[in-house]
Amino acid sequence: MMQSRRELFSKILGAKSAPKFITPPFFSGEFDCGGCDASCVNACEKELLSFENERVIFKVKKLGCDFCEECAKACESLGKKTLSLNLPKSINAKVSIDVSSCLAWNDTICYNCLDACKFKAVEFLGVFRPIVNQNCESCGECFDVCFKNSLQMEAL
Repeated sequence: MMQSRRELFSKILGAKSAPKFITPPFFSGEFDCGGCDASCVNACEKELLSFENERVIFKVKKLGCDFCEECAKACESLGKKTLSLNLPKSINAKVSIDVSSCLAWNDTICYNCLDACKFKAVEFLGVFRPIVNQNCESCGECFDVCFKNSLQMEAL
């Protein structure tokens, strides 16, 4: 994969990239949050959204996102375009499994993440060794059922 000149020189010169954060579902790609009262944050019953530096940030706490659409409805009701029901429900993050702490990767039968995932995004290589496949929507519903907190989410 070819890198842009900016990326190449940033690596060579040690430039710091902007901190990555996870945006919510239905995100337009641009924040139109100036003067907003963050009604999308209040609309999320699972408290997965926060409003920081005029940005809406997604973070899994106890329960994951069920894509109820309330955040996008709240944003649209204010005439804002940050979140919209016309946009994909996907979350710009990647979920991975820490194999050093995962019970199944350490020869203990555990299917909690598999059972919790309604998108069939967890596959097992035999009885053990779960992996997250391309079906993952990064909703975080699997996080609460993992006894060892072996699931991780990072912004793309």
